Amino acid sequence: MKENKDKESLFRQMFITRTNGFIDISKKRDFWKELSDEFDGVFKVRHTVSKDLERLTLQIPYKQYMIEFSESDTHPLKIESILRANRDFEFTISFEDTIEKLLKLFGQQDIEIGDKSFDNKYLIKEKNTNYIGHILSEEGVKAILLRNNVFSFGCNFQKKDNTLQLLSLVSRTINSKEELSELFKLFCLTIDKMKKLDLIN
Repeated sequence: MKENKDKESLFRQMFITRTNGFIDISKKRDFWKELSDEFDGVFKVRHTVSKDLERLTLQIPYKQYMIEFSESDTHPLKIESILRANRDFEFTISFEDTIEKLLKLFGQQDIEIGDKSFDNKYLIKEKNTNYIGHILSEEGVKAILLRNNVFSFGCNFQKKDNTLQLLSLVSRTINSKEELSELFKLFCLTIDKMKKLDLIN
């Protein structure tokens, strides 16, 4: 029971919905398609039965892995990759809101990496391991998170099928192929580092 509560606490920031209400994403189709074409991905546009809501999905292969993007008129950009795990590894990097800052004043501990601009913006949590510092030290990772207003990035261990779910939720301000490509790069860099650390197959 305690393990489940710890996991819930560790990952609760990953599922905060910051949609800013309804946003017409049809204007994003072209650059999603361009990115798909560049990396041999699979891009799809889906609609509800009533045709009033739209959802974009994009799958891009990277080495032996798959990175999946999705965004709809009512939900923020989600990026996900399911990876075969070599060990239990979990972390979250999320916006540090007012409540979290108050909790830190009263002793709640998070991880700081010595980069003031990053530490002041993000709350970092890791379960039972000391790998997140290595991932954040990979050139480009911190900069991409900061530049693209990524409000949640983390990894969740799925014991049942022995996989790691690498997941990110991003502010709805990604409006160009270049920005979307940077987020793809974030996942590629993270996957490569996890592979080097022997966290994944």
